Amino acid sequence: MSELKSNEIKVKFKPRQINLEPRDPLKISNLADGEIVEDPLGRHKSGATFVVNHGDIGSIKFPKIMFPAPNPIEFYLYSALKNLESIRSLEPIVVKDYTKVNSLLVEEFQFCISTVAALEAFINQTIPGNFEYRDKKRVISKVEIERRWSIEDKLKTVIPSIVNISIAGDSGMWTALTSLISLRNDLIHLKTAYPVVSDFRSYQDLYRRLLDHNYEESFKVTQKVIEMIATADSNIQEEVKRKAHAENRHSSWSEILRRGLRSLTG
Repeated sequence: MSELKSNEIKVKFKPRQINLEPRDPLKISNLADGEIVEDPLGRHKSGATFVVNHGDIGSIKFPKIMFPAPNPIEFYLYSALKNLESIRSLEPIVVKDYTKVNSLLVEEFQFCISTVAALEAFINQTIPGNFEYRDKKRVISKVEIERRWSIEDKLKTVIPSIVNISIAGDSGMWTALTSLISLRNDLIHLKTAYPVVSDFRSYQDLYRRLLDHNYEESFKVTQKVIEMIATADSNIQEEVKRKAHAENRHSSWSEILRRGLRSLTG
């Protein structure tokens, strides 16, 4: 291994982790890819966490910067939480002053989009890269599942085969999820429920559903589903790691990073 230069920082890599409590992105510093081991110039304390953006993966404006890098799901959940806070404050105002209703609808639009994005992103992350679903006719790859399958189908068919839990088996949770997903899909695709008319009255049912939706429940259920899947997946991965270590081999790329990328690459 080459000797550390005076302007370099020695980093010990570790796997990324998910924290289900959305927080201010400026304060998310413990979810990064690397932990500082040594900094000859004393610019950073040992143990601080960050990722390095440099070289051929750097951006044009920021060719080399260090920054904490949480799982993108954190950003989705944080955005949804801020929307939820706005919904809480705007609802009692709109009851008394209907002219403020569009401000409320904006927050509800964004809440639905961010919350479902968090859920779908997490499901896609949970599906292993080499996963294949087999039915009587063909073999379906992870890529095709990600691109073509609905969130409901992923939850009902794929997730149980990966982590051995059934979200659809809980009728209350499933109803809350499908209601949110349906609302989000109608917002994204804007398929009219009624024949289009010049003043857009065809969307009146969509606005009614937005105003009547239970956003508190949706947020809690989404986090609960992510937590259930993450916990089950973590237990499975621990067993995979235990077996791999017993056979003196690595269990995953994250495990390679945890053991030290620099020691493996020089």
